[in-house]
Amino acid sequence: MPNDRASGSIDYARAGSAPPFAMPARGKAEERSVPDCFADLISAIGSDRFPRRFLKAMQVLADVELCSVFQRSPTEPVRLLFAEGDQPHNSDFPFRASLDYARTHWRSDHQISQLSRSGRKAPVVVRKCAAEIADPAYRSACYERAGIIERVSIFWPGPPTLVANGYRTAQSPSFSALDIDRLERHAGLLMAAVDRHRQAGASAGPMFNEPDLVQSLMALRCRLSMREAEISAAMILGETQEEIASRKRLSHGSVVTYRRRAYNKLGVGNRRDLLRLYRRMATGELPIPE
Repeated sequence: MPNDRASGSIDYARAGSAPPFAMPARGKAEERSVPDCFADLISAIGSDRFPRRFLKAMQVLADVELCSVFQRSPTEPVRLLFAEGDQPHNSDFPFRASLDYARTHWRSDHQISQLSRSGRKAPVVVRKCAAEIADPAYRSACYERAGIIERVSIFWPGPPTLVANGYRTAQSPSFSALDIDRLERHAGLLMAAVDRHRQAGASAGPMFNEPDLVQSLMALRCRLSMREAEISAAMILGETQEEIASRKRLSHGSVVTYRRRAYNKLGVGNRRDLLRLYRRMATGELPIPE
């Protein structure tokens, strides 16, 4: 396959060919950190530690600050698998922006949509500058709100199609050729781990984690806001209101208000009723609209 570097797309692992350029030497400590982080990543497959370990692997390879991973299908809605990263003054940005993308803004992501229609069989690494995004709502919600200036994506054609993204803010320089080369060299292992983690989650049962629950609750067409769905999902997963307030950096009163609104829209009176609703969703007794 031809190298498409000039258009922002870098083909991965061309069989029988040399890499586009030699990777510069790295220090011994950095060399050791790569296998160590992959060992940690593989050991976390199927656990709630996996998203953080995946971010760590992306950081070691390309110094990303945030990450997100999505599943795409021609016949089903875009699904957020997980999002990770620390934003000191905007702590829930990775999760909420990624949910916004999965609900709406994926339609404006022409780069990934084009890859999805391309019929390619091999993974590919692509870059996107925030300034190149034409849709102002998408650019604002998923980039500018957290000062993100650039995204690097690993497109895994599957099936299923998986897309892993790493992001940098204005506090960091643009991704270098070395960063991209490292991601190219390790894309297969990264995405195989993601796919195995996805399979492990599917075998554990439906809606077993917060992203799945939030997306399923919002699909019920009860007009839940994203925050109301987040609070409900956290309650289903066993968190107390105090724990939710601390993790989401909300006041206790705000959590109570969102919970009450969500309960009213869902037609439940208490946590026990909410768990009954969850069981109906999980068993298919209450169908979730596509």
